[in-house]
Amino acid sequence: MKQAGFIFSFVLLLLFTHTAHAQKNDAYFVGKWNIVIKGLPKGDTEALVKFELKDGKLAGSITDKEEKKDMPFTAITLNDSTVVVKFDHSSGEVEMNLLKKDSDNLTGQINSQFDLTGIRQKED
Repeated sequence: MKQAGFIFSFVLLLLFTHTAHAQKNDAYFVGKWNIVIKGLPKGDTEALVKFELKDGKLAGSITDKEEKKDMPFTAITLNDSTVVVKFDHSSGEVEMNLLKKDSDNLTGQINSQFDLTGIRQKED
């Protein structure tokens, strides 16, 4: 019986650790990110990505700095140090992967075709 209690406690500890780790990664992405998407047909494009926590979940949007069009994320999936977001663009649904590089930088791709880099925007 003691062994069953130990196993149950161990499983709860693993679940708690996983949840705490996911929340830590949520917090990493929260804020504003200046990104540059490289190699698009119209050339390199600058955008602003915003993440916030709403009801304990990550939410956000991307705004093309030239067109000034805000496109909210329709889906967000967080896996360790990577977040995958989807949003609707005039060309269709777009998938963007963002990977934590260090405390203020990230890298990623749009539709597994176009590379991007991002720098955290400092709040004044």
